[in-house]
Amino acid sequence: MRFNQKIKIVATVVFLLFSSVLFAQSDKQSGGSKKIRKAEKVKEEQEKKQEKALIEGKKKHRKLQSKEVRKRMKRNDRRYHHSDANDHRPNWLKRLFPKKRPSAN
Repeated sequence: MRFNQKIKIVATVVFLLFSSVLFAQSDKQSGGSKKIRKAEKVKEEQEKKQEKALIEGKKKHRKLQSKEVRKRMKRNDRRYHHSDANDHRPNWLKRLFPKKRPSAN
């Protein structure tokens, strides 16, 4: 009886150590090489620059418009964002189990 318990304890400890070693190795590999990380960093910087340029372009476009047009654009923008508030899908439970309609026999 005692021998079985010792085996279980040793097996559990070995399993925990082995799994921790595997997780440690996977963390190192997920980063990739220096070239890959550098390429990803450059790509992120380019995306940030593009996003910033898009925002600046929108600001310039708005400044070119007349006062009435700016007001209309602002009002339409508010309407657009507000319309999404009432557009809800039913939750996952209601989608899985919709209410059954009575059959017309």
